[in-house]
Amino acid sequence: MKTTITGPYPRVGSELGNKLRKEINNGTVSKELATKLSNEIIKELFSAGIDIPNSGLVEVHDELSWPLEFASGIEFGGMKKIFHTNTHYREPIVVGEIKQCESTHFDVIENTKIELPGPYTLATLSVEGAKHPYKNFKEIAHAYAQFLKDTVYTIQGIAPLIQFNEPSVIAHGKQKEDLEILPELYAHLLDGIKQKTAVWTFYGQYDEKTLDILLSLPVDAVGLDFVWHPEVAELLKKKSPQKGIGFGIIDCGDRGYIGIENAPKIVEQIKKLEGHVDFEKSYISTNATLEHLPRDYARKKAELIGQIKYEVSK
Repeated sequence: MKTTITGPYPRVGSELGNKLRKEINNGTVSKELATKLSNEIIKELFSAGIDIPNSGLVEVHDELSWPLEFASGIEFGGMKKIFHTNTHYREPIVVGEIKQCESTHFDVIENTKIELPGPYTLATLSVEGAKHPYKNFKEIAHAYAQFLKDTVYTIQGIAPLIQFNEPSVIAHGKQKEDLEILPELYAHLLDGIKQKTAVWTFYGQYDEKTLDILLSLPVDAVGLDFVWHPEVAELLKKKSPQKGIGFGIIDCGDRGYIGIENAPKIVEQIKKLEGHVDFEKSYISTNATLEHLPRDYARKKAELIGQIKYEVSK
């Protein structure tokens, strides 16, 4: 098994992080300082035992809409809560044809995964402006899939994994519509992409239909939220998937809980799926972003993930 985390890592809690916060509060962010903080976070995560970290997403304004800064056809509305949490995203408004801007450039830091919001979630959280060329939700979702495809096409092969986050598939309190379009969205998005890929879901629960759809996607791994829905393990036993599973089993603290889990108990939960899940293709992770936690607790959570991998692999 490999280890990873999901979403932004806490910025504050170190000298560099505190400096960056002051810059953000003053309305200016130094690229040099942000890069130094990203490198500090990556080093911290590797030291904790995380095999495939992200970059910490230090420069990301919000985890759900940030790539759309590089898209034409989009304007940003007000700030909306990220589901039930106390963090926010800028509401995307579709005002024209969604395309990649010519100036688009994503920095990819060596040995870190590329992590992006998925097309279904982007479409679900967007609102429609008065004048845009799309007839319905499905067309908007496909436009986002094409935008993301254009985004990752030129940078594929640099990172060990490209991960698309799709919390809207299961997120608590959100109406799920048109889930059946997920396979065609990802067939479109990943056509011609020769790279390990994953789709991650969190903040909710699964039924058999939703799990079947997720496991049918043309990706190498599907991340599942074992914190919000521990019983998903029983559903997985019925499926015995051939692809990897992301065990989102360490609580990110999105509901205010910042305790440190009991490692033997987590190991026991994972080992119950031995023989039903291909551990060699799978990942141990937080269920979602650690951004809700103080930096020292986030580091302890990362260290716990490394410890659990060691115990599972014995």
